[in-house]
Amino acid sequence: MTQAVPALAASALDHPLRQIVDNSSAVIYIKDLQGRYRLVNRAFERFFQLSAEQVLGRSDHELFPAAVADALRNNDLCVTSLGHSIEFEEQLILQDRSWVYLSSKFPLYDEQGRVIAVCGISTDISERKRVEEALRHVALGVSAATGEAVFEAIARYMARSLRADFAFVSRVNDGVPLSLTTLALYYAGKLHGNVTYELPGTPCEAVFNKAFHFVDSGLLEHYPDDGVLTAFGVDSYAGYPLFASDGRPLGLIAAGRCGPMQDRSRVESILRIFSVRAAAELQRLDAEASYRSIFEASADAIFVHDLHSFALVDINPRACEIYGYSHEQMLRLDSEVFSAGYPPYTGADALRWLARARDEGPQRFEWRRRNRDGSLHWDEVFLKRASIAGIDRILAFTREISQRKEAESALRASEQQYRTIVGSALDCIIGMDAEGRITTFNPAAEQCFGYAADQVLGQPLAELLIPPRHRHAHRLGFQRFLETGQGAFLGRRVEVCAQRADGQEFPAELAISVVQGAEGPQIIGFLRDITERQQAESQRAELERQLRQAQRMEAIGHLTGGIAHDFNNLLTSMLGYTVMAEELAEKQGDERLGRYLSRVQHSAEKARDLIQQMLTFSRGSRGQPQPVALGKLIGEFRQLLQSTLPTSMEIEMNLAQGLPPALVDPVQLEQVLMNLCINARDAMGSVGRLQIALQRVVQPRNTCASCQQTFNGDYLMLSVRDSGPGISGPVQLHMFEPFFTTKAPGQGSGMGLSMVHGIVHEYGGHILLDSRAGEGASFKVLIPPLVQAATQASAGSSCPLQDGQQARLRGRVAVVDDEGMVAEFMAERLSQWGLDVGLWCDAEQASEQLLNDPYAWGLVILDQSMPRLTGMQLARRLLAARADLPIALYTGFSEQLDEAEVLAQGIRALMRKPLDQARLHAWLRTILPSDSD
Repeated sequence: MTQAVPALAASALDHPLRQIVDNSSAVIYIKDLQGRYRLVNRAFERFFQLSAEQVLGRSDHELFPAAVADALRNNDLCVTSLGHSIEFEEQLILQDRSWVYLSSKFPLYDEQGRVIAVCGISTDISERKRVEEALRHVALGVSAATGEAVFEAIARYMARSLRADFAFVSRVNDGVPLSLTTLALYYAGKLHGNVTYELPGTPCEAVFNKAFHFVDSGLLEHYPDDGVLTAFGVDSYAGYPLFASDGRPLGLIAAGRCGPMQDRSRVESILRIFSVRAAAELQRLDAEASYRSIFEASADAIFVHDLHSFALVDINPRACEIYGYSHEQMLRLDSEVFSAGYPPYTGADALRWLARARDEGPQRFEWRRRNRDGSLHWDEVFLKRASIAGIDRILAFTREISQRKEAESALRASEQQYRTIVGSALDCIIGMDAEGRITTFNPAAEQCFGYAADQVLGQPLAELLIPPRHRHAHRLGFQRFLETGQGAFLGRRVEVCAQRADGQEFPAELAISVVQGAEGPQIIGFLRDITERQQAESQRAELERQLRQAQRMEAIGHLTGGIAHDFNNLLTSMLGYTVMAEELAEKQGDERLGRYLSRVQHSAEKARDLIQQMLTFSRGSRGQPQPVALGKLIGEFRQLLQSTLPTSMEIEMNLAQGLPPALVDPVQLEQVLMNLCINARDAMGSVGRLQIALQRVVQPRNTCASCQQTFNGDYLMLSVRDSGPGISGPVQLHMFEPFFTTKAPGQGSGMGLSMVHGIVHEYGGHILLDSRAGEGASFKVLIPPLVQAATQASAGSSCPLQDGQQARLRGRVAVVDDEGMVAEFMAERLSQWGLDVGLWCDAEQASEQLLNDPYAWGLVILDQSMPRLTGMQLARRLLAARADLPIALYTGFSEQLDEAEVLAQGIRALMRKPLDQARLHAWLRTILPSDSD
């Protein structure tokens, strides 16, 4: 076996690959199973200053120190034993210097598939490791700084590490995302005053909220309008963005030289290390600001004490208001001043409570305090140890309870009040003597238990009010109390199970007190039926769970709605130019080009449908509902489903006949069915049985699996059942959340069931899930049937326009759209239809020029979402100058636009992007004259 390796090496010497090996900058070698070198390349010889003759046939133990050789040999043995390639970091000591190599080692096999040798390819990474080590030392230096000095240290160390002339740390300005302010500015060896600068036209624009940006030289040629760079004479630049842990952009760090900058990768590594510390410090400052705002706005009095001396270090405004002192006065005063002045409410008692909070944990108690005017008040106090800005403190939260304490005192004032309270109390008050017989049974107890007082007085309590299974434990506990004076229920509020006169058991809250009398101890029980409370708590927990589910499901809605406008702008120009190109291709008789453009249009329409689906989920846009026979739709869908699913899956359909239609968008319903079938395919591993059924059901009260709302009623039920392994409970809790997926990265987006949720609930439906481990899963989609005549479905999809088939229009039209591509398309499209078009991309500029002569225009078309001035705002200005001016408003996302309200304000039409050109032309003919008139 070992002889095969020299043969392999010898043959490689004459092979063209040998030239590649010898000319490689990486060290390449082959060792046999005994660890002896059988082949080395020229890079190996140059690095070790040994010829091949001196190395071949020798092992690592003959060339290197024992510790190094042992490590190399162990790595080789690991490769031969596992039989696959492995990457190692290997350290060598040569000529009294340490070298680090990144080595990729893999086994070589003979014709019988046996491992006969190990081949290694090693690359020197010593310099990189040394740079990383140096940067770690720099990072430690920066981490030692605190407060504002952190950013100054970062700027200073960046300049030194990169030998830069110019370095700074900046953060985004709140409310002004296109401008930043430096937190530390280092130039020419010293710190300078901070500045605020605009992002557009600067290299920082390519960094903020994006990625690392590097310009090795000629910076002013790339950014000639950057006055700051011109002033400092910077010729090269490198910047790195700063992000919060939630992905929110915070700012950036950057450095530059007055000359060129080299080694892009090293610069990026250095800036990346500094960016971690800078972002962490910015987040810490944000956290401190949040803490301070809560502290200042709290309705409770809050005191911050030193952990050891217990001196006051801060007080919120509410505390100053309650006690009657200014902030400065309270910081100077001793805690004795705020105490009642008598035990256990003295300054010394206050210090003992603070010590307990520091050493034992949170403390809650009642406290008697004295205000500046001398008045005494009762407070409920909560003490807790906490870290503020990295410093351990003790926080004291106080809330006045004087009224409550006065009420408690009044209740103890007289026996008559006690008897009145017992008689009128809403809670059950039950007394028991030392023999366990009932001595007190108030009206509330009569109503709760169903006994009259004269029926139970003198009777054993255990036999009447306690369920049989608990009576033995009650007797044992009562006997223990009589012997020791102690009991598990004394001084506590506990939940117990009680029994009514009819034998019905119910949950109750019980508190027991003991009164010593001449005839022995009297046990007084205060009992409250908590059946309704537990039901209310259960209902509240259910409502909270429903709210959390609704919030999670709506989170993606806000995200998709936000991007809809820009996406529809793109689709408007894409679809528009495609239609115009199709018209031109047809005029020129180029069928192939027309076919290509038709496919482009089809893809763009798919994108349009996709954004509509996203808007449907976000509840910002509906589909095109129409009466649909679900049985016919699902039956026709089977052919598409069979072409999508593997042949190894058996599809079974059971569709009831004679069902009423449903008012839905058929495309959206097909997407619901496809998503559920794809999920079933993935769950079964492409092998199994898929059952699809449709029937009409009267659904009893149940809970929706996705929105967690309860529902019932008459529904059309579409069920999709698979024979897979089922869905676990934890997955069921999150499966309808956007982006939640159990698939590996790159194999699923987690949007399938979220889209199902959005579409089904858009049409008043709900989803049920039936799944157990090993028994597959069944999704049941319930959609209300259409019981009344549906309104006529909206018109069909758009089609390419033919200039020869359209009457040419006449008149002047103004188009205002801040999106350049959409504006250019609109101008060209309207010009082809014969119109004289005026175009503006700036709404304020358009407002000024249109208002100069509003009667010069036959029609105005406005985009709704524009900076500084929306389409609605501009329309109001124009209508104020000319009330009869025809205005059309179009938008890519109209979540906040109600069509009836828009039309009521004098606007003639509200259109959606991407525009349907056929409908647009038809509408224009109703407003403007044409050649056919």
